[in-house]
Amino acid sequence: MGTFADGFKELKKASEPLYKTPKSIQQTIEIMKVAENGIFEVAKNRFSKCYRFQDINYTTANETEQIDIFERYCKFLNSLDVNFKITINNKNKDMEQVRDYVFLQRRDDGYNGFRRIYNNIMEQKIHEGRQGIEQERYLTIIIERKNFEEAKAQFATIEASVHKAFRELGAEIVPLSGNERIKVLYDYYHLGDEGSFDFDIREARKVGADFRNDLCNGMIQFYPDYFKDEKKFCRALFIKKYPSSLSDRFLNEITSLPVHSITSIDVVPIPKDMTTKILQKKYLGIESDIIRQQRVRNKNNDFSSEISYNKRIEKKEIEEIMDDVRENDQCLYYVSVTVILMADTKEELDSMTETVETIGKRNSVTIEEHYLKQRESLNTALPIGVRQVETMRTMLTQSLAVLMPFNVQELNDKQGCYYGINQVSKNINIGNRKKLINGKGVYRKGTGTPRKQQAVRPQAAQGRGKGCAEVILTVVYHRQPNMERGLILCRQ
Repeated sequence: MGTFADGFKELKKASEPLYKTPKSIQQTIEIMKVAENGIFEVAKNRFSKCYRFQDINYTTANETEQIDIFERYCKFLNSLDVNFKITINNKNKDMEQVRDYVFLQRRDDGYNGFRRIYNNIMEQKIHEGRQGIEQERYLTIIIERKNFEEAKAQFATIEASVHKAFRELGAEIVPLSGNERIKVLYDYYHLGDEGSFDFDIREARKVGADFRNDLCNGMIQFYPDYFKDEKKFCRALFIKKYPSSLSDRFLNEITSLPVHSITSIDVVPIPKDMTTKILQKKYLGIESDIIRQQRVRNKNNDFSSEISYNKRIEKKEIEEIMDDVRENDQCLYYVSVTVILMADTKEELDSMTETVETIGKRNSVTIEEHYLKQRESLNTALPIGVRQVETMRTMLTQSLAVLMPFNVQELNDKQGCYYGINQVSKNINIGNRKKLINGKGVYRKGTGTPRKQQAVRPQAAQGRGKGCAEVILTVVYHRQPNMERGLILCRQ
């Protein structure tokens, strides 16, 4: 049993930093080597690869669909027998790209005034949303192999099952290249100056440049309960205590806040044979305690066979877990959740921290600061592939799946039309019906407007083909008791 206990404890052990006492900002970045195909060596014989996956409509689905998604997600979790982490990154939206998608371009046709009005409305709608913040989701897989070639072959094998699982979930997942992974880290270190990224691994290798010099910022200071760099104040939090039951909306409540943040779920699978042994050991320990209690009672001439309440509850819980593992194909995991909050000022950071802790209290979850572990928590939360904290607890597959990373799918097509506000994410919907398999739609006729004119609008709004001209349409907005008329300009 001693050997088994050591092996079980080894799974939970945090990885050692590359530099225990960094002498420069570059040494705070926990990456040894980078490759163009996206594989990072984060420690000796330890490699990581990152994937970006798409959000799906989980929150807006009905109960039957949510159960189906939940079961498919559990199946995906059970299929992974390597260490992995799921990261939800609230980052700055590329506003120039959004404007390119949404805004109408100026033309010499006398209608630029209407285009300007339309663009102003779109600008207002964008800022009414999540204040220019978008979400990206990453899956980072960590494996241990002797060299780079073996790691590359192992990642290729894992990718096949990962792609299959996400196809069943209805979400697209793509591997990130080395440059794309560095760009993700650059966006964090240079928050607000993301457009200045100009780095290429191949070019850097030719001139012998170190990627850390381009990646890091100019200054970083770590304090017991927060840290700051040139442009922002940050704080690392973690979930210390979980309730007996937790809503699948809990994680979305935190990640949906209109603030810059990084939320990371680190998962370490426990092998099946080790799970069975630890449960049997726990069960035998409870049985021994019950027998010991009975002997003490007999010595006191109390011959009652009743088991104490605490031991009865413990025995019932361990029996339920053993049944789940044996009959319901549940796996056991070590899990930790780390949250990095970012703000412009210390006061704003304190306010954000209080908001997150309040969300936790509302769900009977204890969220605390990573005291004296801010640097290690930052390295753990970033999608690099290291885990330098040991604030983990055991969870079964279904308990882990409750920390659902999916929320609602965004509609953001290039050269599309404005289709209102997403009521869940509060972002604008930009759709291009030309990209659909069937671009037809249903138009609801308003009172007092000729049917013929109404029937033309959907085709004119999206354009009938590649050379369609922009069209000025009269739109009637019904307001009781009056009616208001306006103009909307539709792109080709």
